[in-house]
Amino acid sequence: MKRHGKLLLAILPCLSTFLSSCGNGPSQNEIVIRAEDIPPNYPPDSLRQEFDVSLEDILATVEDPSSVREAYEQVDSTAPAPVPELWHILVMQLNGSLVSSLERAGVDDPEVVAAHCTRCMWWNLDPWSDLIAGDTLWLLYSDSPPERENRVVALKYRPVAGSNARSFSVYSHHKRGDNFPSFFYPDGREVPKMLNSMPIRSFEEITGIFGEPRGEHVHRGVDFKAPEGTPVITTRGGAVSRTDWNLEYNGRCVEVDIGGGYREIFLHLSDLAQGVTPGSSLERGDTVGYVGNTGRSYAPHLHYQIDDSNSGYSIDPHLFHGYHRRSLEGSDLEAFRAFRDSCESCFGGEGE
Repeated sequence: MKRHGKLLLAILPCLSTFLSSCGNGPSQNEIVIRAEDIPPNYPPDSLRQEFDVSLEDILATVEDPSSVREAYEQVDSTAPAPVPELWHILVMQLNGSLVSSLERAGVDDPEVVAAHCTRCMWWNLDPWSDLIAGDTLWLLYSDSPPERENRVVALKYRPVAGSNARSFSVYSHHKRGDNFPSFFYPDGREVPKMLNSMPIRSFEEITGIFGEPRGEHVHRGVDFKAPEGTPVITTRGGAVSRTDWNLEYNGRCVEVDIGGGYREIFLHLSDLAQGVTPGSSLERGDTVGYVGNTGRSYAPHLHYQIDDSNSGYSIDPHLFHGYHRRSLEGSDLEAFRAFRDSCESCFGGEGE
C-alpha cells in the first residue's frame, strides 16, 4: 500500500492525537487529520517532496504500530461506499466571499472546494447573497473522493446572530442501489430535490440550478453531471421541433414540444438517439440522446431546460415538474446515522 510523502509527514506528528481525539470517528479504513494537530508551516518547504512510502515504512517510525496496522488490515472490503483515505477538517468564520474565506484558511484549490460547498448549500439558502460575515462553516472534505468529483464529506452551517438564514447540516452517503453517493440531512432525508419527472435516470450530482448567476446571465435550466453516454429521456413525449441549433454553444441538442405551449430542451449531448429528427414523434420515456460534453461545456453533463413558447421565458424545472426528497430507511438509515455521528464527533460534537 503506497502513500505520498506529504501524508507521512503530516501523519507522524499528529497520529497519537488523532487516535485519542476523534472518539467514535470514521471506521477502520479511514484516517482523519485535523488541521489544528499539524504545527504551523509543517513540513518545511525543504521537505515538501513527493515520494512513495509503504505501510511498513510508517509502522517502523511509531512506538505502537499494532493499532495502526489493525486499522489498515481490518478494512471491510464489502462496504458499499469506500471513503477517501485522507480527510481535512476545517472550522471557520466567513469574512468576505466563500472563496476568499477558504483561501485564507489555507485550503488548496479554494475555488473548487467553494463550488462543491455551494452545491451542498443552495438547497437551503442563496449562497451568492445569504452568506454574510460571521457565519460559521464546519467542513469535512477529501483530497480525492473515490466515487465522484465533489470533495465535501460533511458540511455544517451556522448563521451569525441576526441573520435570516437557518442552520443546517449535510452528510455524504451512498444509498444502496444508487450508482453514486448523495447528500442527506441528519434525519436521513436527501438534500437535493429530485424532479417528479426526471430526464435522466442515473446521474452523479446536480451541478447547476435554475437562476444560478453565471457572469452576465443566469442559468436557465438544471445541470445533471453524469458519465458520457448516459441515456437522456423525454419526460412528456411530443414532437421534436428542432435539433442541433447553435452548436458552438449548445453542442448536440434536442428540443421537444411537450404540449400546452411548453418545450423541453436538452443540451451538450454526445449524440442523438436513432430516429430523433425534426418532426419525429416521441413517447414519454423515449431516449432523445446521450450525455456528452459538446458545445460550451467543461465536463460531461446534461443541461435540461423548460421554455414557455408563449412568453419566451424559461421556467424552473423544479417548479414545472414538482419535486420530492427521498428518505433513507432500514439498514441504510442505520449506516448513515453511524457515519453522521462519526462526522459530528470529529466536528467536536456540536449539536443542531
